[in-house]
Amino acid sequence: MFEAPTVEKLAQRLEAGSAAPASRLVRLHPEGTRPPIYCWPGLGGYTMNLRLLARKVGPNQPFYGVQAYGINKGEVPYPTIREMAAEDVTLIKRMQPDGPYTLWGYSFGARVAFEAAYQLEQAGDRVAHLFLIAPGSPKVRQADASAYGRDASYTNRAYVTILFSVFAGSITGPLLEECLAVTTDAASFTAFICAKFPDLDPDLIGRIVEIVHRTYQFEYTFAELVERRINAPVTIFKARGDDYSFIENTDGYSDEPPTVIELEADHYSLLKEPDIEELMSVIRDRQRAARPIARQGRRVA
Repeated sequence: MFEAPTVEKLAQRLEAGSAAPASRLVRLHPEGTRPPIYCWPGLGGYTMNLRLLARKVGPNQPFYGVQAYGINKGEVPYPTIREMAAEDVTLIKRMQPDGPYTLWGYSFGARVAFEAAYQLEQAGDRVAHLFLIAPGSPKVRQADASAYGRDASYTNRAYVTILFSVFAGSITGPLLEECLAVTTDAASFTAFICAKFPDLDPDLIGRIVEIVHRTYQFEYTFAELVERRINAPVTIFKARGDDYSFIENTDGYSDEPPTVIELEADHYSLLKEPDIEELMSVIRDRQRAARPIARQGRRVA
């Protein structure tokens, strides 16, 4: 629907049959004259939670959600962030052969966006802006996190909570408690989500669950991070209540210290009305600066 938004284009796609695979660069906003924004979604790699953000960027701004490899049928998720980003960079270069590039990443997608920026610059390209939106993980119950850590197991209540949040956009409430009570494995979790969110295709749910399972433990090691140095200005939009992100309290990965903007919105509400207006206000401030001056810890009321 996003690639063929008119009746005429839909008819052309239907006449062509299913020979052409769907692109993983999902056009969430109509074409415009400005350089495109490429934005990675959160854990699970499904771009639909970026739709409102794409609409808010402006009428003349192309916006592409970078869907994870593994969402489409027949795709097997990549085992590392490096490989994920490399394939995404190939797609972006095919869409836009020359920079400068504007890269955004939300939640887990911030890590892939960061790696993509590094790989583009290593290839001699310029990244104009790197926006990392809520790059820290939402804080789950401390007891669960302490007991299980980053174990991607269905016995890990912290993992099931985060997996639930991919579909529900929340880590609290009675629906989560019900999910935790009935989930014992991937099949029981998928059955629960299918029952509670009937508009989602069961096969799609299963593929998203598999991507989350493979990527949940993906984190940069200290050695990996210190070897990555990028020239692009970095802005971190930090959600209220999130843990520190993968690059906070780390030096040397950027030519300039990042600008850190603390939001009042939490990890999930910042992409929803009305809190998205706070996010868009500070994004527009950053877009006005061609080469922003770093300001640490600014809090937005």
